Amino acid sequence: MSRLLRFLAPVLLAFSLTAAAHAKPPAWLTALSAKPAAMPYGDASHAVLLDEADYTLDKTGLVTKRTRHVIRVLTKDGRDDAIARLGYDTSSDKVKSFQAWLIPATGAPIDYGKKHTLDIASFSNARELYGEARMLVISASDAATPGSLFAYESITTEKSIYTQDIWFFQQSVPVEYSAITYTLPDGWTTRTLTFNRDPIAPTATGKSQTWALTNLPALKEEPLGPPTHSLAPWLAIDLVPPPGTATNRVSFASWQSISEYFTPHYEISSTPDAAIKARAATLVADATTSWEKIARLCRFAQQVNYISINLNAATAGGMIPRPATRVLQCNYGDCKDKSSLLRSLLRSQGIVSHPVIVYSGDATRVRPDWPSPFQFNHCILAIPVDDSVTLPGVLVHPELGRILFFDPTNETTPPGWLARETHGGHALVLAGPRGRLVQLPTTTPATDSVTRTITARLDPFGSIAGTIVERFDGYASNSVRDERQPLSESDYRTKVIQPWLARTLPSVRVTQLEATDDFSAARLDLTIGFEAHTYGKMMRDTLLVFKPVIVARRDSVSLKRGNRTQPVVITSSSFTEKTEIELPPGYAVDEAFPAADIQSPFGHYRARAEVRDGKLHFERTRELSAATLPPDQFETARTFFEKIFQAEQSPVVLRRL
Repeated sequence: MSRLLRFLAPVLLAFSLTAAAHAKPPAWLTALSAKPAAMPYGDASHAVLLDEADYTLDKTGLVTKRTRHVIRVLTKDGRDDAIARLGYDTSSDKVKSFQAWLIPATGAPIDYGKKHTLDIASFSNARELYGEARMLVISASDAATPGSLFAYESITTEKSIYTQDIWFFQQSVPVEYSAITYTLPDGWTTRTLTFNRDPIAPTATGKSQTWALTNLPALKEEPLGPPTHSLAPWLAIDLVPPPGTATNRVSFASWQSISEYFTPHYEISSTPDAAIKARAATLVADATTSWEKIARLCRFAQQVNYISINLNAATAGGMIPRPATRVLQCNYGDCKDKSSLLRSLLRSQGIVSHPVIVYSGDATRVRPDWPSPFQFNHCILAIPVDDSVTLPGVLVHPELGRILFFDPTNETTPPGWLARETHGGHALVLAGPRGRLVQLPTTTPATDSVTRTITARLDPFGSIAGTIVERFDGYASNSVRDERQPLSESDYRTKVIQPWLARTLPSVRVTQLEATDDFSAARLDLTIGFEAHTYGKMMRDTLLVFKPVIVARRDSVSLKRGNRTQPVVITSSSFTEKTEIELPPGYAVDEAFPAADIQSPFGHYRARAEVRDGKLHFERTRELSAATLPPDQFETARTFFEKIFQAEQSPVVLRRL
């Protein structure tokens, strides 16, 4: 369930408890409910029986849209999906009808109408201030039981300047039938591209064309797999008017044309006024280098409050920032607003930067084959830098030279580094005719590293106490900041550190927790004190057995044998650990830790141990390089990580003298 629906759950329940009428469902739903299952559903919580949208475009540019959606609830958890949602924009859309039905496994059908409908602001979290996007919601989750069918139908009209559309045939659950239909005026045609599937040929009926898929099995998450939505089939649609037709709709033939269309809007929004010039001058007053100026202005933009705002979406308002002067005055804005403010601050200092639109959360989401702004969900900035700046966020652009990508919305990533959510994805630099689609920088082992040092003392009874010092460099430090940011120090100790240590240390107690964050250097240190009883195990009163691997890596990987259906995605990282354990007096090593050296095309692992001066010195390293392995190479990845796991289970055995 989304954050929005969790937030509204009590309200939705109150509406759903309003007495619903018993009425005969429409004929199309009655016919569908009588059909047997067309495919196995496996262990899915629900299955989609029907998901279709029918668009009719008239000569004036008005689109009439009818949607139908039907699910079968399969488990108790599937009740949460018996919810109908209809998004609309108050500036361009009109809702003609919105109705839902529940056909229980036993009992009479239930009709949900206007009195059961909640009309709410369409925000994704509590940080949206206002907007013209709204959502109608009907919930039947209280009445739905396993075996129930839940369905809804909507009819809306809308106006938009765009001639493009996207249809996702599936999210993750099984789908029996998914289709989109377009009915166009005389002379209009369509161009389509199919992704994650062989090309889908439309079925034509008069002026209508329908693209459909049937019996799509569930997409299940697999360890080290890509996001399931990146595997689902989807259709990119371009509506093409007859040559010479006058229309207010905008079409994009290339990425450059998108850049040329949106760049002027961003130029207007980032014009600095006296207040912005004054603020920038104050921020960089004693800066001695160009990079120091850039870094200070970037840091200021990060600290502006993030609040989502969406106005005039039908006329591209959702993709155009508010004036930077207004963002500074209010001290809030969304991603494009914060980027525009930073751009204006830089502009006041003679630094000409460029907005960049990206997809945050999936590096494979943007497909270069289809120029469309609909492929993006986020805005960052490209800032020109000289040769002295060699940080990981820098890329050499064929037209703009050395540019540094920076996300002012991400509060835990320092200037010079690119937010992890956008690594390696395609992005469009909005620079007028010089705008190009580029691939963003990604991680290397050197830019995402953890170095751990452990000093500990093992007593004759198997208890152990010591100190762990972890240094997180580069993107690894961002991950720890993200982990710590929403928690108090006490909660971080009890909800993160304690459970992590308890994975390998029985009855562990955290005796110290300190953090030192050098944000500008992208470095964060954690110092953790611990003590645990019965870490070492006594055997026959003469042997003391313990593992040199005192604590687990935070990103331990476990891949089980079995059929693999998805690629294996390896991300770059580097891990080094050095451990020094003071051994109890009166003991000698009876069985040593066997050295390990494990290699694969994408990684290398080494571990060794030796005893010197009454102390066990243990060292292990693991370095991974970015790779995407096809499913038929799954066993290569599984074997590599399995060998590492087995090596780290090896104990050291001490014998009492």
